[in-house]
Amino acid sequence: MKKFALLTLLIMFFAGVVSAAEKPTVGYVNLHKVLLESKVGKRNKAELDKLIKEKESMITGEEAKLQALQQAFQKEQLLLTDAQKLEKQKAFQEKAEAYQKMVGEAKQAVSKKDNEFASKSVADIKVIVADIAKEMKLHLVLDASAGNVLYAEEGMDLTQKVIEKYDAKAK
Repeated sequence: MKKFALLTLLIMFFAGVVSAAEKPTVGYVNLHKVLLESKVGKRNKAELDKLIKEKESMITGEEAKLQALQQAFQKEQLLLTDAQKLEKQKAFQEKAEAYQKMVGEAKQAVSKKDNEFASKSVADIKVIVADIAKEMKLHLVLDASAGNVLYAEEGMDLTQKVIEKYDAKAK
């Protein structure tokens, strides 16, 4: 047992000597900025905006149809029997539910596409960050956009280098 404790102390001592001799170097990247300002990020945003406009256009058309139905019902309401009113209300309710389902599916489609873009981009960016970290002999790179960096010296920000390499890769 004493040998194990002595061996552990020796390992800790030598690890301390090695780590004291080699000062850890750290850098950080604003991942959010890379995702927004890179060529790929701008292209992804344009594609996502296009999808959003398509979905909004489709939803706006259905919404207009629902409003027209409701207005027609209000005008005819006094002339309809109770059974006819019930039938029209039921039809309107079904169309309103279909509209709500369409809105939910549109939101889900946009969110899915956004997640796909982000996942692919983050995977590519991680490779680039690893390459830059190896070039600069960094031991650790943090994501500044996640709020993990409370203080950093000048020159530790790798964001622009990452954007440049990511843009070069995107060509």
